[in-house]
Amino acid sequence: MKRSKILIIFLGNPAHDSRSLKIFKSLSDLGYTVRIICAHQPGENFLNHPCILYVKIKSFKRAFFRILMFYIKALPLVLKEKTDIVIASDLFSLSLAWLASKKNNKAKLVYDSREIYSALASLHRRKFKQWLITKYETFFALNSNLILTVNESLNKFLSDKFYNKKIHTLHNFPLKKDETKLFVIPQKFFSPDSILLVYFGLFHPGRGLNLYFTLIEKLRHEFANIKLLLIGKGELKSEIENEIKKRNLQNEVLIFGPYSPEQYILMPSVKKIIGLCVIEPLGLSYFYSLPNKVFEYIQHQIPFIASDFPEIRNIVRKYNLGILVNPTNFEDVFSATLELIINDDLYENLKQNCKIALNELNWESEIEKFHEVIKSL
Repeated sequence: MKRSKILIIFLGNPAHDSRSLKIFKSLSDLGYTVRIICAHQPGENFLNHPCILYVKIKSFKRAFFRILMFYIKALPLVLKEKTDIVIASDLFSLSLAWLASKKNNKAKLVYDSREIYSALASLHRRKFKQWLITKYETFFALNSNLILTVNESLNKFLSDKFYNKKIHTLHNFPLKKDETKLFVIPQKFFSPDSILLVYFGLFHPGRGLNLYFTLIEKLRHEFANIKLLLIGKGELKSEIENEIKKRNLQNEVLIFGPYSPEQYILMPSVKKIIGLCVIEPLGLSYFYSLPNKVFEYIQHQIPFIASDFPEIRNIVRKYNLGILVNPTNFEDVFSATLELIINDDLYENLKQNCKIALNELNWESEIEKFHEVIKSL
């Protein structure tokens, strides 16, 4: 049976985005002809693949100009594509994906709604921008044939908002990584008795980064070999570097990255590694989130501390993977971290539970269900 042609449009870079890369590779492996039109900013990695078309855009402080440049440069490429299905891999790709679906007559439009975009942390208390994004999303989402989302809480939210649309939950579970593709954290910075607090992911507002600095400031007085590792990239990197200097934490805080979703992060050989996922409650999008870093920690068998939010709570309690905390209560976060540092039995138990969870929370089962949905379009 002849497979459909699929076009993915993404205002982002799949070299640094696990979800878009997994969808691209999985649909390609299933026999579909898949192409991505995506963005590339200075300093980012490239994926060298003939079906990944990069649009070079400059780095702007204001997202509006970045989006506008992507639209201008990507539009000619989008209009040339012949496709049967168009996937908008984020909110801001929706308008281009809609144009591609219209140009290709009966092409089906799929909207991958990863977040509650009108309630992002960057829009906290910005009522006009929230209203504008809601109107934009509503128009294009109502013209889509399928809406994807990442968890059941967001599915319910979108179902209430777009009650007559077909909505499918495609969990962002991890794909088994090729451990020959490594991102290595150098051993030279650490001793065998080091304790590492690690943060995987984007350096964006609402991710608890300042809280982590306060945490390491307090813990370093009790544990001489404790370090904080920030592994990733993002808009706050320069601010983070300044904050490290301001607090005189150059010996305790190290920044590594960015890394590719394909890469397995090879951690140094140390006494303990503890993951941090203390998301701040800056709007519904964060409250209902299930961050990728949760699955990264599971995959790397790293027990973690996480915000007690609905979707995170469901995973953590079901598999007993870490300690849930109130992200607005520093003492709660501090006590949980201290518990994982000093309680060896608890730490080892949580570490073993990560292995069990990884066998069940996998991308392979998710893509099989998604394939059935794609075929039904």
